[in-house]
Amino acid sequence: MNIGYFAVFVALVTATYSFLAFYLGVKNKNSKLLRNAERSAYLSALLTFLASFILIYYFLTDNFKVEYVATYSSRALPTFYKFTAFWAGSDGSLLLWAAILAGYSVAFLRLEKKDALTALSMAGIMGVQTFFLLLLSTVANPFKELNFFLQDGIGLNPLLQTPEMAAHPPTLFMGYAGAAVVFSLAIAGVYLAEDRWVIRGRKWIVFTWIWLTQGIFWGAIWAYKVLGWGGYWAWDPVENSSLLPWLTLSALMHSIMIQEARRAMKLWNILLAFATFEFVILGTFITRSGVISSVHAFGQSGLTAPFVSFMLAVLILTLWLIYERGEYIRSEDVVESSVSKEATFLFNNLILVASAMTVFWGTIFPLVSEGLTGYKVTIGPPFYNQVITPLAIALMILLGLCIAFPWRKSAGKDLAKKLRVPFVAFLIAFSASLALKLKIEMALALAIFFFSLTTHIQQYIQDTVAFSNEYKSKSYLRVILRRRRRYGGYTVHLGLLLVFVGVAGSVYDQTFENVKLELNQPKNIGEYTFVYRGLKFEDTPLKTAWIAQVEVWKGDKLLTVLTPGIEEYKTRGEEIRRVDVYSEPLKDIYLIFNGGGKDYIFLEIKINPLVNFIWLGCWIMTFGGIFALIPRSLVSKYVFSERGVTA
Repeated sequence: MNIGYFAVFVALVTATYSFLAFYLGVKNKNSKLLRNAERSAYLSALLTFLASFILIYYFLTDNFKVEYVATYSSRALPTFYKFTAFWAGSDGSLLLWAAILAGYSVAFLRLEKKDALTALSMAGIMGVQTFFLLLLSTVANPFKELNFFLQDGIGLNPLLQTPEMAAHPPTLFMGYAGAAVVFSLAIAGVYLAEDRWVIRGRKWIVFTWIWLTQGIFWGAIWAYKVLGWGGYWAWDPVENSSLLPWLTLSALMHSIMIQEARRAMKLWNILLAFATFEFVILGTFITRSGVISSVHAFGQSGLTAPFVSFMLAVLILTLWLIYERGEYIRSEDVVESSVSKEATFLFNNLILVASAMTVFWGTIFPLVSEGLTGYKVTIGPPFYNQVITPLAIALMILLGLCIAFPWRKSAGKDLAKKLRVPFVAFLIAFSASLALKLKIEMALALAIFFFSLTTHIQQYIQDTVAFSNEYKSKSYLRVILRRRRRYGGYTVHLGLLLVFVGVAGSVYDQTFENVKLELNQPKNIGEYTFVYRGLKFEDTPLKTAWIAQVEVWKGDKLLTVLTPGIEEYKTRGEEIRRVDVYSEPLKDIYLIFNGGGKDYIFLEIKINPLVNFIWLGCWIMTFGGIFALIPRSLVSKYVFSERGVTA
């Protein structure tokens, strides 16, 4: 028996025991059983890590006796990509899922209090871990050995040999596995009728959301820089599967604040935690089973039966809990006025959930149509743009209103005073955009951006004055560190606004042209001049590459030399186009090499405005999440050290 498989199998046994022991330990209040469950969870995590290290070792030592290694690696593959080939296929991805969840289980045990809520949550986490280890022990064994020995492997898909794709799966799976922790805490809290799950779940929700954001970011930037079509989001089912849990978790992140403050929306929150986890499992299934390519793979994939069974089990468990704890999760109506912060949170949730349902339907509709009619009807970007665009606009306006609206209800005069400056900013931005001859869609996007941005800036100023008076502190840094959660959220809003205006710019203001460039002959497009300076040829054991040398001028200034190319990979016989991008603060120059010869080349040239705002916005959103998670113990000494400031 392969030692890696042995480690997975023993990890499965210990995870199963830990799952049962945690549940029975809580039910029977048996502390000895709970201690054993904890030890088993640690042992299962250790063995899962060991199995992961063994698979990495097989990749690094070119052990092509192992089928998974032979399928996704080769001798010529650079060492870094031999490491990342670990998660290139289905079996390795599922092992990565299990390893990350094992890390979460250890962190959860170390960070949380030793009580019934933690123990029952651990039962949920170990239940999920048991499911993945069961897959790895049966239908998705990454340690399966061949009956013969290959001199070389098939190699890694060239499109996956990029830093962006090296980062995308681990970051996304950090979010996926985190969703299992959030769901486990939610069902444990409802089972025990324990409201503290919301307070203790807050940090796990934000932490999970950060990683989902990063996963989406790396996937989008990979599509932009590697796939060579000039965009970053195509509403592909794989992309959608990462967006779905992000939408529902974003809704949960807001609605738990209502439960925490007013003990409302309990049922809604358990449903959001459930939907997030189900979307995570669905996303893992549709991207790893091959069901995306054809509905016929649904019955052929060995992953179908276990994944569908698991999702049904999660659904039944959630419905049973809602039925059993109906009295506990009954909430009071807390929205006293439609002009209140509670109302904006409610509308925010409705928009995010409506967006999730739209994306979900667009993702599964091709499979439904193929299954019912035999014809696969694909839903393209026009469908999403028509439905999602108005929802996104409404959400961006809410970002501004939720800052301006107070809790409970607002007086008309106060509200008018708060919205006066943002409304003026809206009008100025809209008028200026039209004066600059921007499209009306872009003008509207910029106007909404400045409206919501102004409400945030206005609130910063008001908070600083109010907190300075309240805490006798004149340091703005102390103010925001004292209210880390609030300002972390505001920072996330600012990042999202940047993403919004970046998407609008790249959609409504993009220009592109297919050109034939003659050697040393300039070609003008807009304010730029392009000059082809020759073709470079490279031949390595891994690939053959033809690389065009294209100078980009702006007036009399040489901006850069871009080198788009075509690469042919020898082992796999695949040919891909490598785009090259030059970024200015407000626009990207994006070149796609479509072939040619020594004296001429064919290029597709795109000028993409404001794309950098999307990447910057994602990092600001991530920073906002991290800022909100800063522990009080790290900043309390500085925050409360000023004279007159008390904890």
